[in-house]
Amino acid sequence: MMVRMLEDDLFPSTPGKVKIERTHGASRKLQRCFASASTLFLWVLFVIALFASYLSFHSFVDTSSRYLSASWGGLHWERQIRASAVVRRPEGITVLVTSAAGFVGSHVSLALRHRGDDVVGLDNFNAYYDPSLKKAHKALLASHGVFVVEGDVNDAHLLAKLFNTMPFTHVMHLSAQVGVRYAIQNPALYVHSNVVGLVALLEACKSADPQPAIIQRK
Repeated sequence: MMVRMLEDDLFPSTPGKVKIERTHGASRKLQRCFASASTLFLWVLFVIALFASYLSFHSFVDTSSRYLSASWGGLHWERQIRASAVVRRPEGITVLVTSAAGFVGSHVSLALRHRGDDVVGLDNFNAYYDPSLKKAHKALLASHGVFVVEGDVNDAHLLAKLFNTMPFTHVMHLSAQVGVRYAIQNPALYVHSNVVGLVALLEACKSADPQPAIIQRK
């Protein structure tokens, strides 16, 4: 009797019984495989989304830090630009003077102002010369109603902001890195200031409306 029961268990009388059980087992394995693959796919999507969020946040923080550290921009800054560019004579011109806090630039800015033209200065106040001299020139220009923006001529965003704030008719480009001996020590700085800076200014003038005339010292 016991042998008979074992035989029934090993060899079921119902046809297809073993096949059905094996089919269900394979189906369950496929379901588990698809479930694990779907879970893995969701995890991959989560990691990608997390990485994209990190990059977006990093870009936002970097842009915000650059904006907050900038010495230009804002309503008060725009008011200073417009107050500096006030026509004081018929047919006067509106001039952006680069390197306005330098020796030549400050004299040119004062001469234009005394003639009755609109003048806005731009200078990066680098340390090649004593910065205190340029600060003194800036204060002198301010006493004559000329506002000097502290910024780099290579800064395309700054140039675009300047030309959007004030429709300059002329640009007096006096900005350049001087000193032949220093050019041998640091040629990259000369390329950055004298070549790249000029190209950035030309591009800004090309995009400005109206397009200003450019006067550059040799």
